[in-house]
Amino acid sequence: MFSTAGVETSPGTGDVKLHAYRELDAKQDDFFDFLDSELRKIEEFYKMKENEASERLQLLRGQLHEMRDRRLAELSVPRNGGYSTKKSSIVPDKEERNGILSRAVLSKSLEETFSKRRIGKTSAAMSKLASPPKPAPQDPESQRDYTRRPQQDGVQYRVAKRKLKLAMQEFYRGLELLKSYALLNRTAFRKMNKKYDKAVNARPTQRYMSEKVNKSWFVQSEVIEGYIVAVEDLYARYFERGNRKIAVGKLRSKTARTGAYTANTFRNGLLLAAGLVLGIEGLVNATHDVFSTNPVLVTQASYLLQIYGGYFLALFLFLLFVLDCRVWSKAKINYVFIFEYDTRHVLDWRQLGELPCLFFFFLGLFLYLNFHQYGLESMYIWWPVVLIALTMAIMLYPARVLYHHSRQWWAYSNWRLLLAGLYPVEFRDFFLGDMFCSQTYAMGNIELFFCLYANDWGNPPQCNSSHSRLLGFFSTLPAVWRALQCLRRYYDSRNWFPHLVNCGKYGFNILFYMSLSLYRVHRAQELRIVFILFATINAIYCSIWDLAMDWSLLNPYARYPLLRNTLGYRRVWIYYAAMVLDPVLRFNWIFYAIFTNELQHSAFLSFFVAFSEILRRGMWTLFRVENEHCTNVGRFRASRDIPLPYSLPVSSKTSAQPSPRITEQQEETAPTETTGADIERVASVHGGSLRMRKSRTLQHVAETPTLRGLQRVGTIITQAHAQDFEKKRRPGVTGDTPSSRGLMARGGESSEEEDEDDEEDNDGGTDAVETDENSSDLDVDEAEEAVDRPQSPRAGSSSVTQ
Repeated sequence: MFSTAGVETSPGTGDVKLHAYRELDAKQDDFFDFLDSELRKIEEFYKMKENEASERLQLLRGQLHEMRDRRLAELSVPRNGGYSTKKSSIVPDKEERNGILSRAVLSKSLEETFSKRRIGKTSAAMSKLASPPKPAPQDPESQRDYTRRPQQDGVQYRVAKRKLKLAMQEFYRGLELLKSYALLNRTAFRKMNKKYDKAVNARPTQRYMSEKVNKSWFVQSEVIEGYIVAVEDLYARYFERGNRKIAVGKLRSKTARTGAYTANTFRNGLLLAAGLVLGIEGLVNATHDVFSTNPVLVTQASYLLQIYGGYFLALFLFLLFVLDCRVWSKAKINYVFIFEYDTRHVLDWRQLGELPCLFFFFLGLFLYLNFHQYGLESMYIWWPVVLIALTMAIMLYPARVLYHHSRQWWAYSNWRLLLAGLYPVEFRDFFLGDMFCSQTYAMGNIELFFCLYANDWGNPPQCNSSHSRLLGFFSTLPAVWRALQCLRRYYDSRNWFPHLVNCGKYGFNILFYMSLSLYRVHRAQELRIVFILFATINAIYCSIWDLAMDWSLLNPYARYPLLRNTLGYRRVWIYYAAMVLDPVLRFNWIFYAIFTNELQHSAFLSFFVAFSEILRRGMWTLFRVENEHCTNVGRFRASRDIPLPYSLPVSSKTSAQPSPRITEQQEETAPTETTGADIERVASVHGGSLRMRKSRTLQHVAETPTLRGLQRVGTIITQAHAQDFEKKRRPGVTGDTPSSRGLMARGGESSEEEDEDDEEDNDGGTDAVETDENSSDLDVDEAEEAVDRPQSPRAGSSSVTQ
């Protein structure tokens, strides 16, 4: 009677509120599930890196012990073998019995100057770290009236010291990055929680922070702080004679300091503006000479403009690289890590721009002076010689001025490129080789320059592209260097893909310039057909390689079609624009086939084609480095592993769970056979996105064998760019030397501070070193005990099995 089962009731106010509460609860659950998942990922990653840091510190400590023991054993040889370095005017008893003065006494000054076994300040301080020796039986060698020449087996002390210093500095930088990672994520959680509390008017506030985030291991852990202190103490004791203040300053100097670059910007603008004005004025006068009625003046002016044009193209590519650095800095692309620059000496893009701006000013000035015909009439053809000589003098000037470390890096990189195939291929090696592949106009000018001045400008046409086969050879030289680098990468990795396929690409590049040179010389129709054939194959080959391999694009299953899942730049349209412009500019050779009547000596046409290639290379550089950065982000690469000097037995605790970072280093350096399944598995594990665009990547791929095979092939192609090079190996590492060890000695890199520290062991005497009494009194063993100090029970329970 009172039943309402068959009566339809309209939704009331209470039902609407209940529905809203349910929707709110669902969204809150989603929000906190997201926070929990992110917190869990951060915890796991932090614990993994903390465990890696613990293993790395143990390895470094063992290496330091080994260096100390070997150095003390080495120093004991001259003391016990008769070559005393103590300052004494008393002749040893044995020398008195022999009735002669020993060589050590007769040539004491020479021994102190040139001996390799002098005890320096650092070694003298290190000897205090050793335990008191126990009484030893008399050595029969001490009864001899001569000493045996010590064997130089193993790693030299100075080499080991330098490498361990670099390893300690890089490890310290990694600890600082991990500490910043924890602080940054804690700040992110606090801000998200604060905005959530403000939106829902939650009471009490910051509940999620107090209940979960503040109790998490990456917030409470002080292990990294202890490691930082331990590294500072170890570095001070082993390398700075106990002076902890200096040690901390050198360790923390690895982090680049931001500064004001107003003065650099002003100088850049001033030099560019002055060079532009002078250059335009010089070009106006040059056109008058080109269209002059004097045939000798016309010929000389046209060839001078070609020389200046090659100089300008090389300089313009330098300026484009500076602008690329500006773009990378704004987009947070870590190009410093990719190029493996020394972070203590790396230049800001505004500082780096001072050198090309200075040379651009010189170019404008010499154009103005040359074509205004200042000075003697015979000086007209010699101004380019002065310009090139001045440029090389500045770039190779050995004094520590004008960004000495950067100029040294540039010179050594060119030396490695010149000996391509003898050195392992680092990122800078193949990158610089690709830059030279776009400088064929300037490379051809090398032959033109020396031919003109060797013949005293007697017959300039014999030096141009229609008469000289040597000019064609210089045009192919960059591709030859890159082909040799590809063969070296195949020799080191034993992976035929992509290295041999990449070598084939440069083979067609060589054939392209070879056929162009032959066509220019002979002008036969058959050679024109051969040139068009090789040019077409080369352009298609290179275009596909640029998009699919170097840029890792053309992925049909990406969030944005034909791009990739991980993007470094915010604006997506620039990727599509580059995908169109790059193939179009690759076909710039078509002008050579169209304007056949102007082929023999069309300087303007050659310059126009070369200029378009420079623009394409500047665009290519932007996306090649961005692609490498995205790969590093996906693989959690933010610091380098410096190879250690000594081969020590690994403890059972360390060997039971090898560090992923060490495993990765072995995979990069050891020859391996890579399969598609291996690369696909790595890509799936490290498939994180740098910036997720609006939503996560759509999973379109059906689980069918055919599509899985296609996906595997696509993964291999997109990951192949990471095999173009290997991480830098420091001097002394196996495989990092050419055929002669002397070449490496001439080309090795070291900073000014490292050289000064290494020379401390060679600057005289065994005088005791006074140490600061206010410095840390911890012994090395006490510093190590700080690392081995028992941790809280939470630390043991929070460890993650790797």
